[in-house]
Amino acid sequence: MKRVRTGVAIAVGLLVGGLVAGPIVSRPLLTRWVWNQLSAQLERLFDSTLTVESFDVSVFPTVSVTGTGMRLTMRDHPDAPPIVSVPQFTVSTSLTRLWNGNIKSVVVDGLTIAIPSDKRPSLKPQPDDDPPAAPGSKPPRRLPPLTVDLIQANHATLVIAPNNPAGVPLVFDIELAKMVEFSSTEPTRFEARLMNPKPRGEIAATGKLGPWISDDPRKTNVQGDYTLSKADMSVFKGIGGHLDSIGRFNGALDALAVEGTTTMTDFSVETGKHPMPLSTSFKARVDGTNGNTYLDRVSAKLGNSPIEAVGEIAGRPGKKGKTIRLNVTTQSAQLDDLIMLVVDQKPTPMRGRLILNARMELPPGDEPVIDTLKLNGKFTIQRGSFASDSVQDKVDELSRKGQGQPKDQSIDNVLSEFSGQFALNNGVLDLPSLQFIVRGAEVRLAGSYELRGERLGFTGELRLQAKVSKTQTGFKSVLLKVIDPFFSKHGVGAIIPIKVGGTVASPEFGLNMFNKKKAGAVNAPSAQPSRDKPSRPPGF
Repeated sequence: MKRVRTGVAIAVGLLVGGLVAGPIVSRPLLTRWVWNQLSAQLERLFDSTLTVESFDVSVFPTVSVTGTGMRLTMRDHPDAPPIVSVPQFTVSTSLTRLWNGNIKSVVVDGLTIAIPSDKRPSLKPQPDDDPPAAPGSKPPRRLPPLTVDLIQANHATLVIAPNNPAGVPLVFDIELAKMVEFSSTEPTRFEARLMNPKPRGEIAATGKLGPWISDDPRKTNVQGDYTLSKADMSVFKGIGGHLDSIGRFNGALDALAVEGTTTMTDFSVETGKHPMPLSTSFKARVDGTNGNTYLDRVSAKLGNSPIEAVGEIAGRPGKKGKTIRLNVTTQSAQLDDLIMLVVDQKPTPMRGRLILNARMELPPGDEPVIDTLKLNGKFTIQRGSFASDSVQDKVDELSRKGQGQPKDQSIDNVLSEFSGQFALNNGVLDLPSLQFIVRGAEVRLAGSYELRGERLGFTGELRLQAKVSKTQTGFKSVLLKVIDPFFSKHGVGAIIPIKVGGTVASPEFGLNMFNKKKAGAVNAPSAQPSRDKPSRPPGF
């Protein structure tokens, strides 16, 4: 019996010793196998060659791999920058998981994914499958599809190279990104948090990415939802406010379709200093090869004014930054909403219904928007009225005299109509053709308006339904009959050269008898009212 107990003890001792000694003896082989499995999976996933500066593999009690300086360089473009660069990484799994192609978690710090241009030279394509075995040798085990329970990237960067060699890469700085249940053959759920550089604000996105297309990464599909919070618009000089946006995106990395909404409760322009609500809904396309955004539809509401726009936010090869180009239209904007935005006066000097068709261009740069914004187009203001009693009194007086009833006080609070062409450059609004109509009178002007100083400088002519003598009463009317023939032309009661100066708040009107050349210029065919000109008041 004693011998039996001794034999059992020896057997147990040998068994325990074997269990302990076995892993110690086989650890180098397991370490090499673990690293070879990981390397092969990464190289197959990115169709690349893997190099690292250093790594350490632990296989007991669980598999843990740490390392520095990982780089994956595309096989068909070995001289290009690595498609993946990782300063530090940690991989956790088990032997059984790894055998089946599964990794429990991957954590990387400072990840950079650089998607190359599709114009890069191509070498002989590499097969996606594992390479065939040499004749007479045992075929290598076929790698199973790669799956990862969790991938977390801290402080990552996605760089998409432009197709044009002179273009600027599109760069996304990602503070945190997580992928759950990653698969090399199926789309993977992700969530990301990043800072939008201009305007600066935090973006949170969730959705699905993949599967990764190794031979053309920019064609990898991505879809999901995003939110942009409190983006500070003051980075654009001359503009203020904070923007929030939500929306959806879908498509390949190089061609995303985006739709969503934006809201601002405090949008302002430097010259106006009046915060106003601005909201939009939009549909757009984003070219990931250059970062250009093409706006298929923008429906905006400034205050109570609806505005429609189409256009682009695009750069040019060799030029820094992107230029905003929009075609803007509105059929029923409230004039005071737009005036309040750019004029530092409250209440606004004029009200009315605005019809607008304009082209807008805002180039990149640090100059104030009011100095770089370019506009050109045509407009009509219907049912216009002035907030200033003194200005409105002058309009009423003009209508009375134009109708030959200078003392008729029942002609009061007369509504005005404007129409014309305009061009804004360097903070100066040029109006080569401007018509101002009230019952009994029409003013045709050409000139400019300085947005910063709100100064007016116009010359033109005043056309009255009545003759000059009818604009006065009593003895003055009799005296003026002498000059009626000099001003009655083209079947109109009177045509009088005039000028307008001063400011929007306090305009100054006067005769322009010694500048007939400028006054007559508005009669040139190119300055005639367009077919959008408002109809003349009855009786004119």
